[in-house]
Amino acid sequence: MAVMLGGRQVEIGDRVQTVTEGHKATVRYVGKVEGANPPDGWVGVEWDAEGRGKHDGEAKGTRYFTCPPGKGSFVRPDAVLAPPVSFQEALAEKYASKEAASAEVSMPFRASGGKKQAINVEFVGNDKEVKRMAKTDKLEVVTLLGLRIATAEQDEGWIKKNAPSISSLELDDNLLRDWQAVADIVGQLPALAVLSLSGNRLQPLTSAPTPPLSSAFPMLRQLVLNATGATFAHLELLKGALPALEDLHMASNGMASLDTSPSEPGAPIVGWPSLRGLDLSDNLLCRWEGDLDRLGAAFPGLQRLVLNGNRLRSLSFAPPPEEGGELGG
Repeated sequence: MAVMLGGRQVEIGDRVQTVTEGHKATVRYVGKVEGANPPDGWVGVEWDAEGRGKHDGEAKGTRYFTCPPGKGSFVRPDAVLAPPVSFQEALAEKYASKEAASAEVSMPFRASGGKKQAINVEFVGNDKEVKRMAKTDKLEVVTLLGLRIATAEQDEGWIKKNAPSISSLELDDNLLRDWQAVADIVGQLPALAVLSLSGNRLQPLTSAPTPPLSSAFPMLRQLVLNATGATFAHLELLKGALPALEDLHMASNGMASLDTSPSEPGAPIVGWPSLRGLDLSDNLLCRWEGDLDRLGAAFPGLQRLVLNGNRLRSLSFAPPPEEGGELGG
């Protein structure tokens, strides 16, 4: 029996969010729960927040899924979960509705000194003006934060037709489940150079990507993956799809090492020669030797490295080569 939420079938691996408090979770089970009333139509979830759940995926002696203790729950989706939204719906609602065109909005700008500020701007006018302002095809900077975006579009080709000029896109704190869901959106944005996915718990790739995922990011220069759980191991398979990447943010991801393979600790990191900036702040990194000192070889063009909020106790650097290009003996 299929379980539906907002007209869409709920599947294992989907990201979901509660209606009232906005708690997020990952779907781990869909189906019948013995002894429940009614027994059908349940969704087993693993909550992001510690202590939000009641069990570890086992109920009345039957194991339905596995998760850390205190993070599992069974919920009725129609009563507890908010319906997911497509990128098409979110973009049209924020930028192309009559309300969006005539309402006061907060427009961010960066003042001298780099500090981000905002000013309120009110758009008013007759229906003709509203219609003009509602157009999305000239939008270059788009911010869609926390809107429960899980999919790309209902109408095939809508994004490519209606949002071809987007060069900077923030999709933080949405419900994107994996990199394919991301590619379904950004693969239709040929000018995209900046992408922020912070707060989305994306499933790691299990194999090298193929089209359209492998060709979805040809112009991407900046990628922000803060608080996503992404590690270098997760990105190992994705790096071939990011040929132009210059700036990578991976803060607050719980990384204790930079290993790309659990079976080969200390193996060389195969990075991006084009990378110039790397933000690893607020992780659990504690080793310089054998870990962070590998970054130089992985990213030969690296100019900026941010390590604030880690557990490093000491730093050491190899001595520079003497004149002539050889180390002294």
